[in-house]
Amino acid sequence: MHELSIIQSMMKIVEKASNGKEVEKIVVKIGKMSGVEPYFLKESFDVFKENTVCKNAEMEIVEVDIKIECYSCGEISKVEGFDFRCPKCQSGKTKIISGEELYIDYIEIKE
Repeated sequence: MHELSIIQSMMKIVEKASNGKEVEKIVVKIGKMSGVEPYFLKESFDVFKENTVCKNAEMEIVEVDIKIECYSCGEISKVEGFDFRCPKCQSGKTKIISGEELYIDYIEIKE
């Protein structure tokens, strides 16, 4: 379960960004093709936050849909059912423009 190592890395970033102040909330964006399971990431966070600046923090996870751009017609569309063909022109010449990301969107720090 690589979510544990991801949380360990995120915790280092959050602790550095908070300058030792208590964190109230962390918002993380996870693309549906990132290979990260949101449930396990949240569970890992709940385990690792004890005795840190995040001990009372909540983690909000925002799942990012898979979107493609068609090289043939320029259409940008959401992927449904892992069909990566353009829904407008049916071309298979597309590129993924979102859905693979994994990042901390923002951190709320207690004043």
